[in-house]
Amino acid sequence: MLSRHADSAYWIGRYIERAEATARMIDVHYHFGLESPLVGEALRWSSILAISGLDEEFEKLHDRQDERSILHFFAFETENPGSILSCLRAARENARSIRDQISSEMWECVNRYYLDFQAWDIDRVLATGPFAFFQRVKDGSHLFQGITNRTLMMGETRDFHDTGRFLERADQTARILDVKYHDLLPRYAGSADDRPTHAADDPAAVGGPVDVHGWVAVLKSVGAFEAFSKTFNQGVSPARVSHFLLLNPQFPASVRHSIGRIDGCLRRISGNRDLAPKNDAERAVGRLYNDLNYMRADDIIASGLHEFLEDVQDRCSDIGQAIFETYLRY
Repeated sequence: MLSRHADSAYWIGRYIERAEATARMIDVHYHFGLESPLVGEALRWSSILAISGLDEEFEKLHDRQDERSILHFFAFETENPGSILSCLRAARENARSIRDQISSEMWECVNRYYLDFQAWDIDRVLATGPFAFFQRVKDGSHLFQGITNRTLMMGETRDFHDTGRFLERADQTARILDVKYHDLLPRYAGSADDRPTHAADDPAAVGGPVDVHGWVAVLKSVGAFEAFSKTFNQGVSPARVSHFLLLNPQFPASVRHSIGRIDGCLRRISGNRDLAPKNDAERAVGRLYNDLNYMRADDIIASGLHEFLEDVQDRCSDIGQAIFETYLRY
């Protein structure tokens, strides 16, 4: 398979996944702020920018953080490469370049997905409510993924597409969990005597309504709330949420599951049936996958959740670079 074709398939997977992840993130945290008045507007918007890593780009284009500017920046801003519009446009162009490698149904779906999006602008979103808009974005992504699974033959094109999709998913899950972990820490800078110790004393304390609702929002951001509730009947806690989103091998958006899928794709591409990796991409993925397989949630919490999540994000970036150097450079 030509490197430029592999590159296009890889980035279709990443861009469609990124568009859905952005829609989920904004939708859930937008409503989290509305339903939790104790969470200030500044914190709500700043956490969304921190998750995306686009703080500086936003400040160059907008003077203030408010509902209109945030929604426009993440949905329609052409100068933001991570906006939903930019992602769908890039996915469509990559699909156009490999129309002979993908199914006609896939091309028709991503083309219609992009063209339907053109009917929306920030005024229509605010007039009809963001929920309906973001639901359409998520539905479009789910339709494309379903058509891909149904019509694209197993082979290198499929494996490169899935590699991009699951690498983006692993990175987004780790990023959302990291930022919201910091948002939901007890927000007191005074002495220990000044800090409420029980949820009954302060609704924003650990175990309080804001804390629990915030972790529910984290789960909903990656579509994990129902699966989590079926797995843990003891209730929502930071440790359980972290364990589920990082180490659960069966949930499709967990970091462990996503990295495992990438490992399988890369090994099929290279034809490697040995335990030892054949190239740097397989080596980088294999190391992270083994770490996740043998890691326990208690070990992660004890060593520092933030530090672990930062390491996962850095290693996802390294994996992407290794894949590019091994297969996609042309």
